Amino acid sequence: MLLNNYLTKIETEQLADNVMNVAQVVAKIPEIYMNIGIVGGMKIIQPLVEDIRFNTNTAYIVIMGMDGIRYSNPDRDNLGEPFIGEDHLKVLEKGESYISQSDGTLGSSVRAFAPIYRGNNQVGAVAVGILKEEINKRINDILWAVNIVLIFGGFLGVVGSILLANDIKKSIYDLEPEEIAKLIQDRNAILNSVKEAIIAIDRENKITFFNKVAREIIGVEGDLKNKNILEIIPNSKIPRVIETGESEFNKEQLINNTVILTNRVPIKIDDQVVGAVASFNKKNVVQKLAEELTGVKKLYEALRSQNHEFMNKLHTILGLIQIEEYETAERLISKVTFNKQEFTTFVMKNIKVEEIAGLLLGKYDHASELKVDFKIERDSHLNKIESPMLKESLIIIIGNLIENSLEGFAKNQKNKKIKFAVYDKNKEIEIMVEDNGSGIPKDIQQKVFKRGFSTKSESSGIGLDLIKSKIEFLGGEINLNSEADKGTKFTIVINKNQEVG
Repeated sequence: MLLNNYLTKIETEQLADNVMNVAQVVAKIPEIYMNIGIVGGMKIIQPLVEDIRFNTNTAYIVIMGMDGIRYSNPDRDNLGEPFIGEDHLKVLEKGESYISQSDGTLGSSVRAFAPIYRGNNQVGAVAVGILKEEINKRINDILWAVNIVLIFGGFLGVVGSILLANDIKKSIYDLEPEEIAKLIQDRNAILNSVKEAIIAIDRENKITFFNKVAREIIGVEGDLKNKNILEIIPNSKIPRVIETGESEFNKEQLINNTVILTNRVPIKIDDQVVGAVASFNKKNVVQKLAEELTGVKKLYEALRSQNHEFMNKLHTILGLIQIEEYETAERLISKVTFNKQEFTTFVMKNIKVEEIAGLLLGKYDHASELKVDFKIERDSHLNKIESPMLKESLIIIIGNLIENSLEGFAKNQKNKKIKFAVYDKNKEIEIMVEDNGSGIPKDIQQKVFKRGFSTKSESSGIGLDLIKSKIEFLGGEINLNSEADKGTKFTIVINKNQEVG
């Protein structure tokens, strides 16, 4: 009912404005105002007005003189007859324009009156009307259309709500609200129970998760959710991962005078980066665990290499003895003993870092097993290092560079050689590893330092990336000089006084 009344009011007002506009336009047509009161004027006015009525879709347009006599009418029988009703007197007497509702020869209507002037003198008036029956028909048509829209809209709303509900439930894996709440509680409990620090942020760099270990390492308390990560950790690199969309692994960083080892990974939904997560721990914790693991591994590899190499030598010596080539056997024994003893003596005398000396001895045995001539430049020297961080970094750099050279020889290559040098220059440490292996083609030399990239199918592609990360962290630089089928030379310079950056 309210809708019906509202539509009736709006439609009536709109139609009233329309008929008033038509009345005022008609009143200013020269063919009309020049022929009112003129003999034969009715014959000119009637057809003109009827054309206008037809084109404007109004019920009637009546032109009348000052005496109320009609000059136009839809019913030609009413031409020359006086206008019906009294609501036209105002326009004739006062020359005003207005809207009126009244009954006429065609029925009840809403009609607009406007005076007609010839020059400054009023010569008549025009009445433009639309029947209430037509108004009601239009309103009923609108109400019918509205009802159809409401019904159809309601149907679409129901269907849409069902589809939306199903889509939402599907996106949350058919979980109920209480199940989601429990999952979140379980997730938080699990992430807070791990011994690794975890921080997650959204695209606006606002913190979405900050576990207990992260709070302890960073040294913060209170509710950190929705705070900008750069307010809590000004030198945080997590936002960089959101910008690049690329993961970063085993990166060292200084936070609150604590060196951490961190992994940073973008969070993606439908290939769109929506945030990032970082996991990290104190460098000394990771280093202690790594030393425990790598120490056993290096010992095993060294013993295996030595066992394999000496078994080969013993078999050769045994064969020489059996065929009574005693002098040849003696020379071989002397050569083996001398070469290993000479290398060991040189390393122990010139390399004052025990861990690196042990690493070089192990690599020497491994190289001998692979029939690679591994030599150290005679002017190499390395003084004792107090910094555990620098010592650990050098072990990783030297070990990976030599291993990379050992793996870089072609399968059937002969006369394989590796040359190693280390120079302690007080403020800097310079390292050089050179081989005559397969080399690295020019077009991929920039890619070899990217994590996961390797020219060897069985390699993980981590070694050179790890070396580069360590060197950058120590404020050093690495130079690569390589030519395909001729060999590769790596030169590294590290600033001993810059351990963090």
